[in-house]
Amino acid sequence: MSLSRRTVLTGALTAGTLAAGGLPSFAQAASPFTAAKPARIVVLTPRKDVGDVLGLRDFIASSGLPATVDVREVPQVSAMPSLLPDIRAAKPDLVVTVFTPLTLAAVGRHDDPDPSRFLTDVPVVFTSVTDPVASRVVRSLDRPGRAVTGTRHIAPVAVQMKTMLSYRRWKTIAAVYNPAEDNMVVAVRDLKEEAARQGVEVHDAALPRDASGAPVAAAIPDLIADAARAGAELVYIGPDTLVASGNNAVVAERALAHRLATFCSTELPIRRANLLMGLVSPAVNVGRFAGLKAVEILTGAKPADGIPVETLNRFSLLLRIGAAKHLDLYPPMRLLNIAEIVQDA
Repeated sequence: MSLSRRTVLTGALTAGTLAAGGLPSFAQAASPFTAAKPARIVVLTPRKDVGDVLGLRDFIASSGLPATVDVREVPQVSAMPSLLPDIRAAKPDLVVTVFTPLTLAAVGRHDDPDPSRFLTDVPVVFTSVTDPVASRVVRSLDRPGRAVTGTRHIAPVAVQMKTMLSYRRWKTIAAVYNPAEDNMVVAVRDLKEEAARQGVEVHDAALPRDASGAPVAAAIPDLIADAARAGAELVYIGPDTLVASGNNAVVAERALAHRLATFCSTELPIRRANLLMGLVSPAVNVGRFAGLKAVEILTGAKPADGIPVETLNRFSLLLRIGAAKHLDLYPPMRLLNIAEIVQDA
């Protein structure tokens, strides 16, 4: 199986030349906003320092649109109901949400648009939502069905699998994930289907839940140990807020302890923890793409319900040589030729 630079790294970005800094012109679009009365944008994010937020702010600042960007940290989605009155009182012209759980908490599902529980009277642009159709954020990618649109950030599962198998012909992959996150249930389902087509077994390592139904993150070390005993050779980490974002160091440490390789489909965990590899859309570029959609809505260039949900066409292969050395599992030269080498801290 071959993996070429063209397959992984090239292809024009869906939004033109966002990654290179090129910006579409909005000068001809009618806009009600001025320096005296700028557009009001509220951003809801688990953390202010995520690349999505940085890219969004950068794009909006570079677009020339007069706008104030109010970034609000919402570490727990359970806090969203109590925040909605304050968000409504701010009367934003646009709301931006980051990641699937927070997006669902803010806008609900397209077939249950309860205005008493969700934002329904303001356009919303989401960023880094894994599968907005399966999660029922939108009715379809081409026609969202309501004033909610945004960006996806995960490479197609077939491309992820191709990348994993280009490193080594793994026989068994363990998926460690939080089953309370709808996007992860979908991601693991798709992984299993693609793995079956490739003759690869997937060991399901879903986090157990406590008596209240909450996932037990403390079980991650035991799940990885169980996966190793079951013959897994690689641990797969999907776009999981609890596992990938909150516990990447634990996954990396325990996987290395059991001499298991690791693959992650999102960028930040690979840069922060000793994970082996991943195929990612850089979060800053995903945020810039969301910024493009926000500006299109605010300038009146396109209505929110007429803007399709899209994914960037460019992905980056990240490899960490320190993890490879620890595993005595050096990358094939064909991958080294196309990868970004992540330096150990």
